[in-house]
Amino acid sequence: MAPKPQYGMLWLPVFIFFLMLSGLTVFYVWERIKLREISREIIDLNKTRKLLVEENERLRAQAEELTSYRRIYTLAKQQFGFVELKPKIIYMPVQQKD
Repeated sequence: MAPKPQYGMLWLPVFIFFLMLSGLTVFYVWERIKLREISREIIDLNKTRKLLVEENERLRAQAEELTSYRRIYTLAKQQFGFVELKPKIIYMPVQQKD
């Protein structure tokens, strides 16, 4: 009579293999979802950064316009009655004491 094969513990390595394969599959899917979320967040942050840079440039231009000498001079004349005095050279001779 031929001996009967023993298959008692053969299912354990197969079960561990499929368990590891399932775990790796779940990890891969989770990582792809996270990668997609992070990519969307990066795109949104880049759009926000671009808008902020444009707004910063606009505000700088506006600040330069508002602080220009010509504008301030015009406002001082029109709203505050600023009168520009022409410079005069005053010559005073020095008196000598004897």
